[in-house]
Amino acid sequence: MTHIMPLFPDPAAPAPASHPAEEFLLDYAAGTTSQAETLLLATHLAYCKACRQAVQAARTVGGTLFDTLQPARLPPNMLNRTLAAIDADRPAVVAPPPSLSAFLGEQMAQKDWKHLLGGFRMRRIPGEAPGHDGGGRAWLFDAPPGMKLLPHRHVGDEWTVILSGVFHDGENAYRVGDFAHRDDGETHQPAIGLEGRCVSLIMVRQSPKYTTTVGKLAAPFIKL
Repeated sequence: MTHIMPLFPDPAAPAPASHPAEEFLLDYAAGTTSQAETLLLATHLAYCKACRQAVQAARTVGGTLFDTLQPARLPPNMLNRTLAAIDADRPAVVAPPPSLSAFLGEQMAQKDWKHLLGGFRMRRIPGEAPGHDGGGRAWLFDAPPGMKLLPHRHVGDEWTVILSGVFHDGENAYRVGDFAHRDDGETHQPAIGLEGRCVSLIMVRQSPKYTTTVGKLAAPFIKL
């Protein structure tokens, strides 16, 4: 069985070199990310001191601004009506597990992986808040060294956090803890480094479109 790297590496290990966009960190600090988004951002933060500090700073500023607001007189029962409306319109975003390392270790140990050709396997991480429009779906990918993934075009953006190994995407190499982002409509063909198997946490909005004949034939078997 493949094992993932610990989520809290030795302090002497290199810090991640690729980070989420500032707006993603601000959304995380404000608590407005979906469950899949929260899982990927929290995983990167477990590795990245700089991003943890940025999130903490955003929360501190937000709390300071909140403290300066003047109280306003509200109609009777406004709070209860507002909370009821929120519950009716949008499900609550579930926080990530208290121990990400334990949670991801449990996910890796599950038996219901989808096995594909070449030693590649993938597994959907369950538990996204139902009905959260556009919130994304989280997957674990486990790929052997040297593998090239099928070329594809994204429908919606894609987030990736590397848990072990090296992930090459064009001229960029992503290592443990790195956060990679691809925008809607981008086409690429990632490849796995020769150093060993690569385990990554992926979030997609919708299944990508494969751009080769082989990919189109394989699409029904690897639909995300």
